[in-house]
Amino acid sequence: MSELQQYQEDLEEVQEWLKTAKRPNNIEYLNKRIKFLNDSIKILQPQKVEKDEQIEQQMPQIDELKFEKITKYAFEQEENKIKIIINMDGVGELPPKNIQVDFGKNCFDVRIIGYHNANHRLQIIKTFGEFLDKMSSFKVTKNNIHITLILPDKKQWTQIKTTENLIDQKKEQKEKKKYEKDGPLDDNVKGVLGMMKELYESDDPEMRETVRQFMRKTANQQMWKN
Repeated sequence: MSELQQYQEDLEEVQEWLKTAKRPNNIEYLNKRIKFLNDSIKILQPQKVEKDEQIEQQMPQIDELKFEKITKYAFEQEENKIKIIINMDGVGELPPKNIQVDFGKNCFDVRIIGYHNANHRLQIIKTFGEFLDKMSSFKVTKNNIHITLILPDKKQWTQIKTTENLIDQKKEQKEKKKYEKDGPLDDNVKGVLGMMKELYESDDPEMRETVRQFMRKTANQQMWKN
C-alpha cells in the first residue's frame, strides 16, 4: 500500500470516528488529525500526477516511428454509418494508449503501436466522401478494431478511398515496378547526360549542332531496335 493510499484510508476512518465523538477534546483532536491527513494527501497527489505525465512523455513521438501499412480491412455501410473492421489477433491485449485514431472531415488515421514488435498504420488521406468527424468513433475488441464513420446523409459509399487516392496508388505501384525492372540510372549514364546537357547549353553553335545530330541519331537507332 502506498503512502497516499494509507493517508486516504486513515482519513475515511477518522471521519467516521468524528461522527460519533461527543467530548470536545476528542472532537478537537480528530479535526486536527483530519486537517493533517488532508494536507498530506494534497502534497502527495501532485507528485503522483507528475510521475504519470513523465511516463507519458517517454512514449515516442509519432513522427519518430516507422509504420507498416495496413492494406487489408473490411467495411460495410448501414444507412448513414460506415463500419470499418481491422482484424489483428490479440490486438485487444495492447494498452489503450497504443491504439490511436484521429478523425478529420474526409480523412482518418489509425495507428497501432507495438503490435508483435512492430507498428502498423491505416492512413486514409481522403475518403470517398465527407463524414461527421466529431461523431465518429472507434472500439477495440479482443481481435479487432472497429471504426465507425457517421455520414451526414445516406449516400452510398462504394469504397473507402476516393478515386484520386486509387489513381495515385496505381501510379505509385506502376512507377515502383518500372524502377524494379529498369533499376536506377547508372552513375556513368548520369555523367554522360550531364556532359551532353552542358555541351548543348554552351555558346558554341557548332557544338550545339553536333549534340543535336548525335541525339537524333541515337533516337533513330533505338526506334529500329524496338
